[in-house]
Amino acid sequence: MIGFIVAVVAFLVLITIVVVVHEGGHFVLAKLSGIRVDEFFVGFGPRVVSFKRGDTEYGIRALPVGGFVRMPGMLGLEGEADAGERNFYRATIPRRLATIAAGVVFNLVFGAICLTVVASQPTPSYVPSGEPTARAGLVSGDVILSVGGSTISYSSTTATDNDFYAAVQRSDGQPMQVVYQGTDGADHTATISPELVVYAEGKSGTFPSKLAGDALVITAVNGAPPATGDPSSVLGGGSPVTVSGFVEGDSTNRFSNDQISDVHDGNGTGTAHVGAAWRIGYGAQVPGEALLPALRDGFRAIPSYAVSLVQVIGQLFVHPAQASQQFSGPVGIAAAAGTSVQQGWVQYLSLVGVISLALGFFNVLPIPFLDGGRLLFIAIEGVIRHRIDPVRQAIAIAVSLALIILLFVLITINDINHLGGGVH
Repeated sequence: MIGFIVAVVAFLVLITIVVVVHEGGHFVLAKLSGIRVDEFFVGFGPRVVSFKRGDTEYGIRALPVGGFVRMPGMLGLEGEADAGERNFYRATIPRRLATIAAGVVFNLVFGAICLTVVASQPTPSYVPSGEPTARAGLVSGDVILSVGGSTISYSSTTATDNDFYAAVQRSDGQPMQVVYQGTDGADHTATISPELVVYAEGKSGTFPSKLAGDALVITAVNGAPPATGDPSSVLGGGSPVTVSGFVEGDSTNRFSNDQISDVHDGNGTGTAHVGAAWRIGYGAQVPGEALLPALRDGFRAIPSYAVSLVQVIGQLFVHPAQASQQFSGPVGIAAAAGTSVQQGWVQYLSLVGVISLALGFFNVLPIPFLDGGRLLFIAIEGVIRHRIDPVRQAIAIAVSLALIILLFVLITINDINHLGGGVH
């Protein structure tokens, strides 16, 4: 019950932050553009507290999720508040475009700043419960010094990741000696048996769609425990095999006797194929970057996320069932928020940054209810030299809102099935 409450509170705080940042973008550019802003509220529902400064009423409402900015004349419909020449639709096209686009820009920049702070923070190692390292007695904060006789470098995040990956893959799944410095400051040795993990994150190939979007621990191949050796060879070398196992990090979310094929070595990144690798379940400590490298990595996340989003959208037309698993609704985000809070503020801030980027890119889609749709309407107006019928705009916005709500309902059902053990 406590975990549920933590997840809900973490979700509400996260969504409120990223939405208020988004609405803050509209607010700032509207003010700079001479457009009147009547209200800027955090939350929805009845007013809890408010005050008025200038033309704008600021405050908090009873439902603590998100927020909104209200500008008169957003559509120019009869009965809307009238601010005369300061109405939204009476502003010049460049000012309206800037005001609407500012929400997206603020989300992207805020997300990049969050990830910049994350990149600059030293983070201790993390040992997830139930993983091979945890079963061998390691705990979060322990620093692995060598794996199978190979020393692990901590000179950079990339060097650490490469050293861990290479050392564990050399084991071919056989037990290996791991030397680590414990939280007591002393060196210890443990014998760890790697587990075989398959990465099915929306990749092509013959892989059951119900399993897409997860890292999967394989406990049986063709009815027997996984053999040792090269991961792809253990999994059939491209030929179909029947596998059983569970979703990494959730041993209660199990599957059995599912057929897979066309599995390649690797963690599934940068390739269209399903990847497989030996893993010990260990998040290495990160030293934290200097300001300029952290800024570089934080803002590089914007184009990187855009490329990933385009790839997933493209996969929707090729492998819709698998690609749809990459999207999370409120339930999935709440679960991730609850987990990240338990891991620490750095992990939570990282999730805030990613969700801010997601909200920014989602809003730029050319759907009437979203900012991208409003930008499209304004751009069309600039081409045809007259306003689009406000009633038609309102109808298009209402229809698109209904479709978005339906989409979120479907994604939420998928999240609930996923978290409730919908994979068997």
